[in-house]
Amino acid sequence: MFSINIFIFSFLFIYVNGAGEFCILQTPESIRFSGQEQLDLSSVKNVLSSACGFTIPECPRWSGMAIESPFNFAEGVVVVAVPGVASLDSVQGRTYPLNTDESLESTWHAISSRMADRFPTADNMTLNYVNVNDPSKAVEVYGTLSQRDSPSVEYLKLSSPEDKAFIDQINTLDAITSKIADKGVNVDGLPDIHWFTVPGLHNLVDMYGITSKQVLEAKRLISSSVLLLSEVFTTAYDDKVIFTVLSSDAIHTRRYRRQAESTSAETDSTTAPTTNENEAKASGDVDEDFPVMFNIFLWTTVAFILILLACSVGIAQMDPGRDSIIYRMTSNRMKKDQ
Repeated sequence: MFSINIFIFSFLFIYVNGAGEFCILQTPESIRFSGQEQLDLSSVKNVLSSACGFTIPECPRWSGMAIESPFNFAEGVVVVAVPGVASLDSVQGRTYPLNTDESLESTWHAISSRMADRFPTADNMTLNYVNVNDPSKAVEVYGTLSQRDSPSVEYLKLSSPEDKAFIDQINTLDAITSKIADKGVNVDGLPDIHWFTVPGLHNLVDMYGITSKQVLEAKRLISSSVLLLSEVFTTAYDDKVIFTVLSSDAIHTRRYRRQAESTSAETDSTTAPTTNENEAKASGDVDEDFPVMFNIFLWTTVAFILILLACSVGIAQMDPGRDSIIYRMTSNRMKKDQ
């Protein structure tokens, strides 16, 4: 029983704290990152918006970023999103633990919508979203991409559909890197967003396991490609770019939570229900808002009773003289009785 409870607690702890990583590979000179404070994924849009010089809504500030100069904001935002893993491990950059309280797609929609709202009349704004699993979309966004030789691999096999799909995604990412290196980007004074999603690592984790040699090799491949992409974008934007990597294992941690809850339910069903449990079952499910409503009614009633008691004591001790309300209300009856 004790070991089962430890198992349940450990998985729920992982879920509550989230499983992800926010990695900074490149920033403008005016923006400094420090510390190791955890960041919510829902707050990443505020961090990236601040790096572009936007005024963000009032919210709890994250202490990991400081803007040292208001005259050199980022002209480009590049994000590589890697779902299915908590960390790439080998990426060179400043990393922060990430609480994955929303999906990566929600973060993309939030930051792109904020950019569009900031410049509603801009016709040439760059808001590029590319899932490297779809090479046609990459071609649509960046133009014709040159064919790339497959990277040298030891454990990943081209004969495996999952392995080949991941290697193809790395080839697409490398082809985009070559395209940016050759053609550059259109710097027009408006902040640009380039968002790349690499979904293939998720399938490898499901197939081989997070500590397998295949997954470790895949992490090294994607880390190498991301570093090259970072260098190319840094050159294209003349160092005025913020390049980040978002890894999120929310899919797996939510699955663990469901498994833990199922295990907890099975464990509880093997024990005899107590009297309170029987009463709860007899009366039906208890509303989640019951404690809140109970406290509201309880303390409101106590407050009314105290107010009534104070008024009663005050009136009882009031002097019934000519200047009191008691005299004015009873003066007619007092004269009539006389």
